[in-house]
Amino acid sequence: MTAPEPSRGHAHTVVRDRILGIDDARFLALVGMMATHLWASSTDDFWTTPLISEVIAGKAAALFAVLAGVGIAFVTDAPIANGRLAAARLTVFGRGFALVVIGMTLGLVPGSIAVILVFYGVAFWFVIPWLRRPVRSLFALAVVWAITWPIISSFLRFAVQDPTDPFDFIEANWLELADPGRFVAGLLITGVYPVLTWVVYPIVGLAVGRLVLRAREHDGMRRLALRLLVAGAAVASSAFALSWLLTAPLGGLARLQEDYAGYGSPEEIEFTYYLEMHYAPPGDLRWLASPAPHTGTFFDLAITGGIAVAVIGGCLALRTVLPERAARLLRPVAGAGAAPLTIYTLHVIAAGLVAEFVVADWLVEAAGPVPWLLSSPWIWGVHVAGALVIGAVLSWLHRRGPLETLVNWTGRGFARIAGRAPVEPAAPADRAAPAEPAEPAPRATTPGVRPAGRA
Repeated sequence: MTAPEPSRGHAHTVVRDRILGIDDARFLALVGMMATHLWASSTDDFWTTPLISEVIAGKAAALFAVLAGVGIAFVTDAPIANGRLAAARLTVFGRGFALVVIGMTLGLVPGSIAVILVFYGVAFWFVIPWLRRPVRSLFALAVVWAITWPIISSFLRFAVQDPTDPFDFIEANWLELADPGRFVAGLLITGVYPVLTWVVYPIVGLAVGRLVLRAREHDGMRRLALRLLVAGAAVASSAFALSWLLTAPLGGLARLQEDYAGYGSPEEIEFTYYLEMHYAPPGDLRWLASPAPHTGTFFDLAITGGIAVAVIGGCLALRTVLPERAARLLRPVAGAGAAPLTIYTLHVIAAGLVAEFVVADWLVEAAGPVPWLLSSPWIWGVHVAGALVIGAVLSWLHRRGPLETLVNWTGRGFARIAGRAPVEPAAPADRAAPAEPAEPAPRATTPGVRPAGRA
């Protein structure tokens, strides 16, 4: 397989068939999630959130989820173009299955990090029915679902969630299977990353991935990158402005403060309105005007999804103008971004073991200065440095991460089931992508199976 020619006079935008701007975006998602895990409290007060955590809350995880859809576009492009729709679907199912198994196991690690992998893997399965849809249909589906599902979810929570313990989230590990009903409800509706809410992100990513492949084929990466940057920023800023209009000038928050006066002071109601609580209070649709991260409102999805698309566009644009010398310096960044699942897993294990065995006594008391090993810019820097070292080694060895290899192998294994399936005609919109895979992978029974990134 040969990579396309790089932009004239600038660094390669593709190396060994990897689109480096996508790997850069994955690295940014990694370091952002590390910050939310390791820099979540002030070094003086455990209950005070530092500015960095407030700024990136919800955005790094959303970027990961959008990039999941981009990866799905990459691994299904060639099978679909060759009429192997069944193989494409089984590839995505297999990759999601591998993520679920890894996530259920990683969820057993002690610590306070809510592991995203199980939700992430199941979201892969929910994207399968839309693999052949054209780009415009995918964007339209994402918008419609982002508007309608938060309304449906607001009422469903009354039936499946304990109103006396609204923060009783599942841990998404093997032990949760002891109560399968609660586990499924948490996975799809009430969890920290509810799949039926978060599926919006990979659907958007699937559309973006198709556009990236098309731009690469027609040498239009810089133009597309700028369009994604502008469009993503416009969606995010428009959603934030509309939420603010409903909240303040139109009096949405003031009326909530009046109607819920018996539950708390105006300040407490406002705090709840903007709280990163992983869902909006159910049953009253006025709460859905909140732009708070992890609430699953339309405004939350639009803001975080728009920022994710803008970041991807920015990373792609940067790679089209970056000089070759500067690009060489960023090899550890791209190398780490090419192994996000491996690095994320090591990060969760390291943070969990430190919390369990090094600062466990402090966590019981939660008094005095916060140990730097638990939450500080210093421990965040240690994890970022570790990611860069791993990225540098993998880049030097020209190897993918071991867990990425496992996920790729599992997807290919499931795809072999469709080895004798009849060839189906590809949808015209899906044939615009190049025949060569965007990222390297060994040939399987179905040609062109390629790895997707994961955090």
